Formats: sequence, structure tokens, C-alpha cells
Amino acid sequence: MHVNNFDSYSELIGKHLAGETSPAEERDLFAWIAADGANRQFFEEMEKVWKITESAHFTPFETDTGAAWMNIEQAIDTSARTAAAGNLESIGKTSTRIVPLSKIRRYWSMAAAILLILAAGLWWAIRQPAQPLLVEVKTGSQEKNEVVLPDGSHVWLNENTRIAYHQDFSARKINLEGEAFFDVERMETSPFEITSGGAKTTVLGTTFNVRAYPSENLIEVTVRTGKVALAASNQPSKPVIIPAGSSGVLDKKVARVVVESGKIVNADAWKTQKLEFDNALVEDVLNSLERYFDTKISVSNEKIKSCHFKAVFEKPEIEETMKVLAFGLNLQLEKAGDGYVLKGEGCEPGN
Repeated sequence: MHVNNFDSYSELIGKHLAGETSPAEERDLFAWIAADGANRQFFEEMEKVWKITESAHFTPFETDTGAAWMNIEQAIDTSARTAAAGNLESIGKTSTRIVPLSKIRRYWSMAAAILLILAAGLWWAIRQPAQPLLVEVKTGSQEKNEVVLPDGSHVWLNENTRIAYHQDFSARKINLEGEAFFDVERMETSPFEITSGGAKTTVLGTTFNVRAYPSENLIEVTVRTGKVALAASNQPSKPVIIPAGSSGVLDKKVARVVVESGKIVNADAWKTQKLEFDNALVEDVLNSLERYFDTKISVSNEKIKSCHFKAVFEKPEIEETMKVLAFGLNLQLEKAGDGYVLKGEGCEPGN
């Protein structure tokens, strides 16, 4: 059974009002009416239409030619014509006689009611508010894209990312799966809202990066300028304010937002194509490189992660970047399948 399936049930309603339904059809119809208030309202509208048709009077008529019968045939359906034809076989093409309309009236009434019901169904559909069109933009593997939204805001999509929003964008709401950088036009009276996984990000006007891939447990928001309100979707009234130069991380498992003391290193490097490390902890450096190059980097000694590294890479290539990192830390670099291993003594924590 399909709720609100008006087209499919219009004919069944017509049969019910004409007393032509079987017990099974009656059960189906009344179950459909009870399933939704809109269904009941539609049925009641159709009852009103039927009562209007019942008030019309059908009387016998005289016919002198077969042309009159042809006019009736065009007004009723094939089954009605077939049923009535047996009773009218004896009518001559030029004879004049009174035609009994008991059966014709029954089919004529039913056909007229169904036509009126279908017309009313069209009127009903026109009455309903039009659903806003949904715009969807996707990127595939190793594909990036820039989108200008109807309000003038810009969105840069990282690979394997999807955004969706209503075409008129009057509410400034957008759905995100994946990673995107936003440059939002400021509108004091119209906040900009992003729903991504279990997080809801709300801003007035700012620049920030959102990483919310469905396969990852963490949703990260890193703010470049302005400030952002980040909350779990099930707790929208308890947002955490993320100021510029910092990051907010929501753990989807516990639906809790934590503000990082500093911004996630190179969170938007995928967009800028620039990796910057200013005396960064090597543990953070490796996380940035793994994310940027989508590769696995391991260490033979955990102390290596306690070292610090400083460098800037413009449009970095993985081989060159890894060699510079190993050389700068006096480490050995080895290829391991699709990833890399760094070997060496490392550093004491805090040094």
C-alpha cells in the first residue's frame, strides 16, 4: 500500500462510490484512507464530487440515426460500450425508437465520476505546494571542484565529496558528505548551516574547512577567519564556538565536540596545494602527509614522532617530500608497499 498515491486510488474510489468494489478492494481502500490524513481529505473531496454527479438527471432519449449512438460510444469506456451493445443490436440505422438507459446510465455515471475524480485529483496536485528542486554536486576520486552558491558563497570540494542544497537557497542550508572549504557571504539575518554526518555547523560569514567523510569517526572543522558554531546534530541547542585559528572535532561515537588548542595542521592543504610545517611535531607532520597523499607512513621508533620539523612545500610530490623529511631529521627512508617507513633514533619528548 502506498500512502498519498492519489492517481492509483482515484479509480478505486470511483468504483467504491458506484458500488462496484469487491470486499478485498474495500479493505484496501479503507486501509489507505486510514493510513494518512491527506488520504482521508482526498477521499472526502471525491465524495463531494460524486454527490454533485448524483444530482444530475439522466432521461431516455430518442435517436433516429446511428450517429447518436456513436456519440455515446465516445463518452463511455470500451467495457460499457460492449455491455450495452448486446441490448441495442436490434436498433436499425434509420429507425426511431426509445432506448432504455438503465445500464447505459450506470456506466455513464461511473465514467463521468471517474473523469471528475481524475480532474479533481489534478486540481488537488496543483493545490499542493511545489517541492523545491534539490541541487547536487559530486566529485570523484582525484577530482576537485569549485561551486558558487546562489547567495554568492564559494565552496571548494575535495575528492569523493558530495553537497546538496535547495535550488532557491533561501534558507542557506547545505548537506555535506566528504571534505569542503567554505567562503561564506556574510548575512546578519540569515545564518549559513551545514549538516555533515552527525554534526551541524552554523556561521554568519567566515572561511573554514569541514572534513566529514562517512567512513571516518571524526568530523573536523578548522576555522581560518571569523568563528563557527559546531554542535552534534542531536544537540543543536548546545553548540561549541570555534574561533579563527583553531579546530573543532566531533567524535560521532559519543556526539561530543572538542576544541583543539590550535588548528589542525594543514587541514585545507588539499585546496591550497601547500604544506607548511613551522616547528611542527613530527606526529602531526605524518598525519598531514598521510591525509594529503592518501598513503600510509609508519616509524620504526616511536621517538621519531616526538621530533620537530620545519619546511614549506609548494605543490608537493610525495617522493620529494619524504626525502626532505628524512634528510632533515637524519632518518632512513624505506618504501613499504604503497607506503613508507622512517627509521632512526628519534627524539626525546619535549626536545
